[in-house]
Amino acid sequence: MSDGSGRFSRWAGGAERGDAARLEAFSDGVLAIAITLLILDVHVEPEHGQSLAAALLASWPQIGAYAASFLQIGIMWANHHTLFRTIARVDQLLLLSNLFLLIFVSFLPLPTRLVAEHHLNDADGRTAMLLYGGTLTACALAFNLIWRHAARRDLLVPGISAAFRRDVGRRYLLGLAVYLVSTLLSQIHPWITLALTAVIAVFFLLGPSPRQAVEIPAD
Repeated sequence: MSDGSGRFSRWAGGAERGDAARLEAFSDGVLAIAITLLILDVHVEPEHGQSLAAALLASWPQIGAYAASFLQIGIMWANHHTLFRTIARVDQLLLLSNLFLLIFVSFLPLPTRLVAEHHLNDADGRTAMLLYGGTLTACALAFNLIWRHAARRDLLVPGISAAFRRDVGRRYLLGLAVYLVSTLLSQIHPWITLALTAVIAVFFLLGPSPRQAVEIPAD
């Protein structure tokens, strides 16, 4: 039993799977594709005799959903970029945790389209928003897994301060909690879910933490 556990530990946490730069480059590509796919579901097609202004107004649910999800993925990309400036090495579980994030980021265009297509005050709209919020909650969970595994396995660049580690851990945990609560609230009022998910995304606009990551030695 202990031998099997040791083999799993070596496979999961001990084996190097490449540097962080290569993983980040792959992630950038997936995020770029996901954010591009969002616009493909926005259609502005004036009917016969309808003005372009009226057609744009009729398409506001699609445009609004596009803007909300662009904000989410854009800030996730910026946050991911900043986070991986603190990660030096990649092992198997970090690789899988990052793939877990990319699965749900690339899935986000689907619930975005469903939110745009359904009136948020009816049952289908609540279902669409539940899927949308659940997808963002899964992304937040993935960020927590990436950070906590990297910190626990000492995959970070040298000199990361203890204060930065605590700050990132708390902020990611708070983000996960807010995304989860906002998703549950989708069954009461979907607009609350949309508002809360936008607010927590802006909260991470500065990255995983506004604090200096690497301690600067005093002269």
